[in-house]
Amino acid sequence: MGGISGIISPDGDLHEALVAALVGEERYTERGAAIVARSRSTLARRDGLVVAVAGHFDRAPVTGQSAAEIVLDGWKRLGIGVFSQVEGAWLAAIWESGPRRLHLVRDPFGVRRGFWTTKDGRLSFASALRPLLDIPGTSRELSRENLAEFLSFRYVHAPRTLLREVRALPPGHVLVAEAGKAPRVEPWFRIRHAPPYSPMPRDEETLAEIERRLFRSVAARASGKERVGVFLSGGLDSSAISWVASRLGPVHTFTVGVQDGEDDETPYAGRVATILRSKHEVLRVTPEAMLAAVDPVVHTADAPVTDPAAIPQYLLARAARESVDVVLCGDGGDEIFGGRMVGLLASQMRVSAWLRRLPGAGRRLASMAFGDKRPEIEDDGSPFGLARVVGGVVAFDALARGNLMRDPGWVRGGIRRACLEPFYREVVSDPVNEILHAYLRGRMPEDALARTGMVAQLADIGLRAPLLDRDLVGYCASIPGPWKVRPGFSGSVTKWPLRELLRPVLTRPLVSRPKRVLPGPWRRWFEGPLTSFLHERVGRLAEDPLRLFMPGAVEALVPQLERPGVAERLWTLIFLDAWIRDIGAT
Repeated sequence: MGGISGIISPDGDLHEALVAALVGEERYTERGAAIVARSRSTLARRDGLVVAVAGHFDRAPVTGQSAAEIVLDGWKRLGIGVFSQVEGAWLAAIWESGPRRLHLVRDPFGVRRGFWTTKDGRLSFASALRPLLDIPGTSRELSRENLAEFLSFRYVHAPRTLLREVRALPPGHVLVAEAGKAPRVEPWFRIRHAPPYSPMPRDEETLAEIERRLFRSVAARASGKERVGVFLSGGLDSSAISWVASRLGPVHTFTVGVQDGEDDETPYAGRVATILRSKHEVLRVTPEAMLAAVDPVVHTADAPVTDPAAIPQYLLARAARESVDVVLCGDGGDEIFGGRMVGLLASQMRVSAWLRRLPGAGRRLASMAFGDKRPEIEDDGSPFGLARVVGGVVAFDALARGNLMRDPGWVRGGIRRACLEPFYREVVSDPVNEILHAYLRGRMPEDALARTGMVAQLADIGLRAPLLDRDLVGYCASIPGPWKVRPGFSGSVTKWPLRELLRPVLTRPLVSRPKRVLPGPWRRWFEGPLTSFLHERVGRLAEDPLRLFMPGAVEALVPQLERPGVAERLWTLIFLDAWIRDIGAT
């Protein structure tokens, strides 16, 4: 597997055993510094400057240079500004021998991951967790104080991880470590959103500009010598990417379905592929294939797998690798065009705004009329989304965590607001854009992108995310949220820009269909072909070697499989236990 890793000791030497633990095809060592690059990564050095880059640059100066050489040439002139000239998914390490200073830089939206830890005055880093854990002395102690965050969201937000002494570099941030100073992490990239009460732009001109930037983004990632395909779900995001790719030339699309899955999505993807005349392949995942892939996927993951849909995604990536070298994915569309829960929330915002304009007696009458379903009229002065704690899925709420966790101090009832508040405080815009920003900074890099990147790495296939092009994201952020989410006959129309762009291309049912996720018979399989797997894994959870759960709490979930969300909770615990065992957490 590709990537970079290194050990830096600004104030001293490195023991030979530490340097030997770094495995890579390209290597640089000097007193107090060792950096390696593995496959799909590059390393360059000149005049006391060493650069290693994991990943790729999609839109960079056309020089024929590697990613590391591009940074090497631009660093002394531009410093971290060199990254404003490139697009893509990458983690870059820049070591300056003279001042003995390290910069570790993560791409703006977190397509690539980065981890680091400190011990005895040295700093170790890697673009994946496993190489970091292979360095002698890296602690594998579980961070029990972060368990509530994981159980609530299914993931832990950077800079926190589930390991006490390991930190994650947040997207768009840089870690700076130099002699005589404590390491510091600071943002190098920020998104500028439309200010509050911004006027609505003209529809025709704005749609044309979005189309132009989308075309430029896909072209930058689909051109070249590599064979390129598209993960096509049939939803708006992947359909838009496939449409643009089809205008550049013949396109190869791939779709996954799950045997016995509810609401099979493959026919929708097939219709899009037919309209676009793409070469289309459909993979159907069986329970047997699912079981065989669980442990390999867990072993590759930098954190517990967030969703069982990762298994079909991996099997699809592995199948696609036989035909293409790179796949384009639709991650980011919800966050920049106005998807997720924003449609329902936008409707609530409009009703709440109307209610607030009523006199006191009118508000009381309206509250009586709405009953328990009345929209909130008052809040605590927080941003609309933060007041309602919007951002990411809810796996285990505080009550469920209290019934599960052995130590009441680990439950942390206010954990969701504490985790989401920094994201909301980063932006001042309208409520829709603020909510989208929270998803862009939270769930997207820690859940959807992490999952897609993980399966691509395991399948040894390149991954590109055209909707996370910096120019496209920046432009969409500069548009007021209400322009992206419009009032409709039965609520709000989410992702209005994409629907309008695709309306002349696809049929009305394909353009108008609501947001879907990869459907799976996760509960049905637990009650059928995966029954033995479920009881085996619950038995392992009951062993509880780290004493995390209340006795009998996990087993008590099995008879409740018919209840909404219980199957998802069991998968969350199964993946947590499998990951803890796989990395040898203590």
